[in-house]
Amino acid sequence: MTHTWTHDDEALADDGEGIRYRVHGPATNKTPMLLYPGLVSSMAHWPFFVEHFAQQRKVVSWDYRGHGGGPVPRNPDSITVERFADDGAAVLAQTTAQTGGGPAIVVGLSFGVQVALEHVRRHPKDVRALILLCGTDGHPLDRLSEAAWLRQAASALMRGFSRSGALGRLLLGLARAPGMRQLAYLSGGARRGQCPPDALDAIFAHTASLDPIVAGRIVASYFQHSAREVLPTVHVPTLIFAGDRDQLTPVSSSERMRDRIAGARLEVFPGHSHVLQLEKPTEVHAKIDDFLSVVGL
Repeated sequence: MTHTWTHDDEALADDGEGIRYRVHGPATNKTPMLLYPGLVSSMAHWPFFVEHFAQQRKVVSWDYRGHGGGPVPRNPDSITVERFADDGAAVLAQTTAQTGGGPAIVVGLSFGVQVALEHVRRHPKDVRALILLCGTDGHPLDRLSEAAWLRQAASALMRGFSRSGALGRLLLGLARAPGMRQLAYLSGGARRGQCPPDALDAIFAHTASLDPIVAGRIVASYFQHSAREVLPTVHVPTLIFAGDRDQLTPVSSSERMRDRIAGARLEVFPGHSHVLQLEKPTEVHAKIDDFLSVVGL
């Protein structure tokens, strides 16, 4: 069975930027879902997830500004984790206007975990529950070193990349190279034989299509961002997922989130990597269905 209907539209952020979104599923009184995708990713990269959950409730996927083939924002300084959380709130307000706006089950994937937690910080009344997949609450480079100079240097490097023009576009184009799949397998970003190759190819193709201004600015913001102080303020049901072979956001990050969010539940998938939603979709969906049933959503 596929979702009942799909509707594309655009919300207007408070700075006048247009934010493209897609609403899937039936008009029911079940709590809707708002999806935050991964780094340099798009709303097209939730293939199994949307098909499953849109059978019973409204699911809202959307593109971060400058992503998904959209134009580079007029103000490059708006390409930040914080602004993305505000954009998500604008999308939610528009898509739930008939029911008074929010709240929603907010789902964050990888980088989207940071944006989802930022949404909690900035718009707490929007959030009815959290589902956090393969992400971290803290600075993403902390797994290498917690030194502030490293974060600052890495961010400065990416801001420089954002100004690289044609050279940057050439470098981003390398994401279409066949060897990128092998890099994903070696880095723990995906598991060979488990993650559908076409799904990986779609993610890399999207990365290759980005403007260096967008890619450089958002990675720079990500390197400097932390939502760790948000964790004790989360007072909604929370489900966290991790793969024990994920080298990008290790299990320890998920364990910390579980320990610092009151009542949070953690599901660890042995032998799996950073893209659980693609490698084990049926099992991930079943865990989420059970969680939502228990918390009455």
